Amino acid sequence: MSFEPSQMSRREPGLHVMAEWTLDGEGPQRLVIEAPRVTRETLRRAARHLGDMSDEYAGGTLAVGAWQVMVMRYTEDQLQALPSGGDAYHRGLLDIRDDLAARGIEEADKLLAGAMRVPVETLEACLRVARQRLQ
Repeated sequence: MSFEPSQMSRREPGLHVMAEWTLDGEGPQRLVIEAPRVTRETLRRAARHLGDMSDEYAGGTLAVGAWQVMVMRYTEDQLQALPSGGDAYHRGLLDIRDDLAARGIEEADKLLAGAMRVPVETLEACLRVARQRLQ
């Protein structure tokens, strides 16, 4: 019985992950990671994408709750990309909050607080300070 190769890929800023399954098995037989620089963080992000693609390949659909996981990971990645301080940090934090709201994410503040691993009240204080600093 012949098996047709199946390819999947995922892209995000600075990263492209492509996997190809040529056998009916647990994992892909070919993996390509394209990034300006492959670091430990790049490999962590690639592994996350590979895990999602493998799950999708094996089951045909994403697992229940996958959307929430994907949105949380997106938010965590955006937070990690923020500069370490100053006006650029505050502007970036407000931009992330606005981006989540513009995408129709319900309870964007709760999601952002979870990604930052702080209580919602702490996030609200951070956003208030950011707005004050940027006025």
